Amino acid sequence: MAHSSHDVIVVGGGVIGCAVARELATDHDILVVERGQIATEATALAAGEITMTPLYTDNPSIADYANEFFSKYDGTGQFEFTERPSLELVPPDRKYEARKRIERLAADSLTVSFLKPDVVEANYPRFNLEEFVGVIKYQDTGFVDPYTLAMTLKNDAESQGATILTDTTVTDIRIADEHVNGVNTSEGTFDAPHVVVATGWRTEQFLRDYAQLPIRPYRTQCIVLDPIKAVSNEFPMGWIPGEHVYFRPERTGSLLVGGWSFTEDNPDSASEKEDEVFRDHVANLVPGFLRGFERARFVNGWAGVDGATPDTRPIIDAPRDAPDGLVVAAGFHGRGVMTAPVAATVVRTLIAGEQCPFPRDPFVLSRLNHDRQTSSSTVSVLVIEFPGYST
Repeated sequence: MAHSSHDVIVVGGGVIGCAVARELATDHDILVVERGQIATEATALAAGEITMTPLYTDNPSIADYANEFFSKYDGTGQFEFTERPSLELVPPDRKYEARKRIERLAADSLTVSFLKPDVVEANYPRFNLEEFVGVIKYQDTGFVDPYTLAMTLKNDAESQGATILTDTTVTDIRIADEHVNGVNTSEGTFDAPHVVVATGWRTEQFLRDYAQLPIRPYRTQCIVLDPIKAVSNEFPMGWIPGEHVYFRPERTGSLLVGGWSFTEDNPDSASEKEDEVFRDHVANLVPGFLRGFERARFVNGWAGVDGATPDTRPIIDAPRDAPDGLVVAAGFHGRGVMTAPVAATVVRTLIAGEQCPFPRDPFVLSRLNHDRQTSSSTVSVLVIEFPGYST
């Protein structure tokens, strides 16, 4: 059986684990342990939207940090970041709320504007906004291919000396005198004073003996539609509040549509009926606001599982009552791809004791006013109406 010592062990080889490994590998000996292959679970099923700007209007420095990373990382290896504006379609019953939000965001100097339907249709002729009063247009958004991002991060981490161990299950964390000292795995024992757990929706159950995390698994769907006429290179991303659906173009001219997040008691079992209901919802919805999709061809579809927190933001923290050296990065609510550079930096500050370049408050466990008697089963059913459902 294998045995080795490292500075940090990262449990989980998705986009978060790979980003953390890359961030730390410059000056730490890193081991990543993945139960399967790199980026083959939630990351591989992600939509890849980068919509941090509308997600963190209350903390724009967090969005700015992520946006700058993706812009600079563009062109690294095979990775590409495609900048594209995002449109929030505003139905009549949300007009007042949308106007007030625009005023607040504009006062905070965010690049956001309200456009009337005729202006949107003139700029983007594929839209038919008869049922909407306008759109909120966000700049500083875009999309990526999640798998390519994760593999590029992995390659960077390995080039800096990180070790990636796949097809290996971590059976438990080794604790001595209330301090982490490594992990036991199916392939052997590995020592480290720091363990970062980034195992998606499985994190809550995996760490149940060490920390109470209000994270519950949820399932969401994506499908790809091939319209009669391909969407243009300028076609924006967007979402429709109330319909629980987001959309973005593919580089092939197809349209990716996703959404509908539901908590799951048995996340390992996929429901074909739920997939059919979502496809029917999209088939009825999309032709109502996009021209040329009346006979769009269904290309493919999939469903994924991620972890949900009560306030939809992740937990990236060293829990106060957990063993020293244990760090959690989970509960990304389908937004792990876009939050990966932020998560990696927060983890670094926790392990290296460095100053974080943006507020960490939105990610600490204590923000949730977590009751010791609360378990993950009490997390309410959450249906996201905000951008970035990238499971």
